[in-house]
Amino acid sequence: MRIQAVVFDLFETLVTERDAPVRRASSLANQLGVDERAYKREWRALRPEIVLGHLTFCEALKGIAATLGGVVDEAVLERLRAERVAQKAEVLRRIEPDILGAVRTLRGRGQKLCVVTNAFAEDVAGWDGSPLRPFFDIAVFSYAVRLAKPDPAIYLEACRALGVIPHRALFVGDGIEEVAGAGAAGLAASRALWFASRVPNATVQRDDPGFWHIGEVVDAALAA
Repeated sequence: MRIQAVVFDLFETLVTERDAPVRRASSLANQLGVDERAYKREWRALRPEIVLGHLTFCEALKGIAATLGGVVDEAVLERLRAERVAQKAEVLRRIEPDILGAVRTLRGRGQKLCVVTNAFAEDVAGWDGSPLRPFFDIAVFSYAVRLAKPDPAIYLEACRALGVIPHRALFVGDGIEEVAGAGAAGLAASRALWFASRVPNATVQRDDPGFWHIGEVVDAALAA
């Protein structure tokens, strides 16, 4: 069956943070004046709520500080929020030429394109400034739709917004679980291994199934 749309994961599929100075939200204990181990425990519990849009990033940090006896003023929270926005926006501006060329080719050949990503609002605030943005019909952000990968519902939401049936869409993402979720929703699905394979001591093996270069996605989508 002919592929009509390609649905991409965003981070570590179209862009990578591996060489970017992005501060991890799990490392903010000192800024909040709380115990590091306790902070990480609380952060793990609340992070899914931010991804699903039930809490904002600042609300989560403020709640953790209150729970653990930290003292945080609004200026500190805003500084941490602004830092995350800026760092993630820089990642979204740094697009490798092969990836930009591939999405340009797919778009030029009539493929509908969509991004589906689990993200805080801060993580994708810079999406409109990304060189990728003009080539994509829509972006489905977890915090906005209150669904997250690998829930099949988020892929079905992407297909609905694109106006294609799931069996006519191809999902490409770096994570095993997100690929499985897309498959469960009825999409053709395969892993993006080009960034993962660069990591020293990576768990990716040369015989692992998936796309090892973005050009293979173009070939698969246009040949189907």
